[in-house]
Amino acid sequence: MDAIALVPMHPHTLSSRPIVVGGQSEIKILIRENRVLPMVSADGQHSVSLNVGDSLHIRKHPFKLILLHPPGYDFYMACRTKLGWNQDFDSFQRD
Repeated sequence: MDAIALVPMHPHTLSSRPIVVGGQSEIKILIRENRVLPMVSADGQHSVSLNVGDSLHIRKHPFKLILLHPPGYDFYMACRTKLGWNQDFDSFQRD
């Protein structure tokens, strides 16, 4: 899917949802006067504080990321194992 997803981190409301736009879109966010100054965080990068008057330009990188998985890798099985999905309450270890 050719798309860009902007996902709020640690939202304090259930109505806060990701914004998904086409992959060829360019997004510009201008920081206006506000009660608090926003921060920007991207995968694997340090967070950056923005000031009033700053602008943030978002666009897709021209190169695609190729993810490799070992043969037989099952994402949902990994989630079930690591997160305890689909387990009986009695099967959890108690301290």
